[in-house]
Order: sequence, then C-alpha cells, then structure tokens
Amino acid sequence: MSPLSIVICILGLGILAAVHEIGHFLVARLLKIKVYELSVFVGPKLFSWKRKDIEYYIRLIPLGAYVRFSEIDDETGELKDDNPENLINQARWKRLLVSLAGPAMNVILGIIIFMICFSKFGFLELKQDVVVPGTQVAATQIEEGDTILKFNGQKVFCQMDLSYYLGKVSNVDEITLEMRSARTGDKYEVILVPEITEQYMLGITHYAGLDANQGWTITSVDPSQNEGNPVLKAKDSVLSVNDVPVSDPGISDLVRNSKGETLTIRLIRDGKEMTVTMRATKIKSANLRGIYLKDGKGFISCLRESIVFPISFVRISIDALAQVFTGNVPAYDVVSGPVGIASVVSDVVDAPDTDNSEKIEMLLILLGGISVGLAFTNMLPIPGLDGNAIVLTVVEMIRGKKLSRKSEQVINVIGFVMIIALVIFALVSDIIRLSR
Repeated sequence: MSPLSIVICILGLGILAAVHEIGHFLVARLLKIKVYELSVFVGPKLFSWKRKDIEYYIRLIPLGAYVRFSEIDDETGELKDDNPENLINQARWKRLLVSLAGPAMNVILGIIIFMICFSKFGFLELKQDVVVPGTQVAATQIEEGDTILKFNGQKVFCQMDLSYYLGKVSNVDEITLEMRSARTGDKYEVILVPEITEQYMLGITHYAGLDANQGWTITSVDPSQNEGNPVLKAKDSVLSVNDVPVSDPGISDLVRNSKGETLTIRLIRDGKEMTVTMRATKIKSANLRGIYLKDGKGFISCLRESIVFPISFVRISIDALAQVFTGNVPAYDVVSGPVGIASVVSDVVDAPDTDNSEKIEMLLILLGGISVGLAFTNMLPIPGLDGNAIVLTVVEMIRGKKLSRKSEQVINVIGFVMIIALVIFALVSDIIRLSR
C-alpha cells in the first residue's frame, strides 16, 4: 500500500465526513436553529474565525468533522441545553430535517460525483447494442436498441444492477429478461438458454485486459480445479503451461486437448517463480450471453444514470446484508472499514497497467459509492447515528412526548457499545479478507 493511496483514502473519507456535517449545519441555519460551532476535520486547529456567534474551525487531521448545537458551560465544561434556540428544544419536524440533512448531503454529493464521472468518461445504458451471431441473445427476438427492464423478475435500473444479478448466476444457468422493444414500444419476455459444452479447463479467472506477456494474474479459482484439489491460488501469476507462454494464441487449445493429462505450470507466487503440476478438469461452459450495452448519450440520460446509481447501490447493499443474515454469505465478505477501503484505493492507484485517466474514473466511482454508503450506514437505526435520531424523533411524534432522560442514557450507552463493536468487526473483516 503506497503512501499516495493512503493520503488519497484519508482525504476522501475526511471530505465525505465534512460534507455530511455541513449538511446538518446548513439545514439548521436555514431553520434558524442555534449553532455554536462548525469544525471541518479534527485535531489541532489550523484556522479559526467567528461570524454571527458561530465559531468556525479548519483542523489538521482529515478524519471527520462535527457541528456543535449546544453551549459549553465555562465552569464545568459540560454541555448546556437550556437555550430555547438549541436543537434539542426545537419542534420535532425541525429536528427530523436536521437529522436527515447529513445523509441527504452525502447522497447529493454522490450524484454530483457520478454526473462528473459519467459526463467525462461515459456510461452504459440498459439498451442492447449489436446482436452478435452465435450468442444466446441472437437466439431470441431481442433487437438492437431494445431496453432491459427486468432480470429474473428483478427490476434493473442501471448497468450496476445488471452486472450484480449476472454475477449471482452461473454461466450455464438460464435467465429470463423482460424487455421493451425500441421498434414498437411493447414489453416482451425472453429466456436466454445457454448451449452447454464440457471441455478441459484450468479453472482460473484472470484480470480482463491484462497483458498476457506479463502472465495471467488469478483472481479466483474454480472449486473443481485439478479434480477438486486446487493447486493454483488467487494472486498467482501464470506464465506458461507445458513451456508454452500464456501469450501464445494456442494456449487454450493446448489445455482443452490435454484431456486430463498432467500439465506443468510455471507461475509467480508471492514474488517467487515456481513450477507446479496439475490436471485440467472437465468443466461445463456455455456460449456467450451476448448482452452488450450501448454507450449512453445526452444530458438527460447522464442525469438519470447519476440518480439511479445511488438507488441501485443502496439496493445491492441491502441485498448483501440480507445474504449475511440468512447465512448465505460470510459477514466479512460484506462489511468493510477504512482498512478495506484503503486496500481498494491502493489497488486502483498502484495498478501498473492502468492509465491515469482510468484510475481517476475508478477513484471517482469509488468516492461516489462511499458517499452513498456513508448515507446508507448513517440511516441505520443504531444509537449514535442519524438513523437512531430519526427513529426516536418519529416515535416522539407518534407518542406526543419525549423519552425519559433515563431511557435516552440507556440508548446512548447501548449505541456506544454497538458502534465500538461495529468498528472492531469491520477491522477484523478487513484483516480476514486481505489475508486470504
């Protein structure tokens, strides 16, 4: 992990936290609620000024921000809430809006970032591009320009939805698509039926677009690899098979024609070159789906994509959490903290075969996604987060009265414990994921 990637990660998270708190600040000011302090970042102050009885601070460490809505007692150092202009003494609807403002600001920032990214680097619409002969799409009534509406009964809003649902099915599974015809405007449904064949394969996945002269860097292995005893591992770089470089156009035929005979694989693992032996395994494969999407065009399409992208992000996050609670996916594969985020940033920044333009695009998408993720996380009804304040305010609206001071104290203690537990769990999840 390079120093540059760490700096980018810290600055990015700090800016997102600052924007979140500025959201609370702006709405409070708009509703004429008393604000005592706005601090951008934390730690020792770099600059400070006072305007209209509000203290403004720019601090050294970009790891957060905060807004203070209570006065500090000069003698005891405790917060005083006896001022009727303070947030805690405001009408419930005002408190609700202030609580919602932080997450809303992060969503708005995410949309702006996606707009900038999509307008500069482009995006894909859910419209079928050219229909390629021999693919599963070619065997249906789908025509160029037809729009994908649903995938296996699930509505898709953007390309991210489609990629997510495609990733959940095997390439040999049938899938059902609901489409809208570009020619007639009518809706129709098709089933993509794969033409299944069995052939001998190594059972690996390599980074798409990687220069084969540098080897195939494995991202995952099929469980059935080497007849159920995997030899190749994630992050291995395969250089040759039976002394034939992977850059050779005939490498695939060599593996397919081996018919289970022992193959000698030369690879790099943990920086060291080594040789292993294994057998290619008969694995089911299918002809290509043939779902190719058109490049998006126009301001309206770009704006729409920027708005639905956060919706899809939250929707996929909820689905991922549901998979955790049902036991289908390990929690450490879903939950991530600053260490995990820094690792992803490092993968982008330090990628040797990616140009700067592509790196900027990926970092912008990542920043926008984290901003939306921060909004989603803060809306969870966990004490100490905005979601808890929102729920308690709504409960007050329904009951017509506040919770007792004792109840609030108990909730705050529980919240503190839960947040610490979540931080620890996120850290452990990052460590487990990175160590695999």
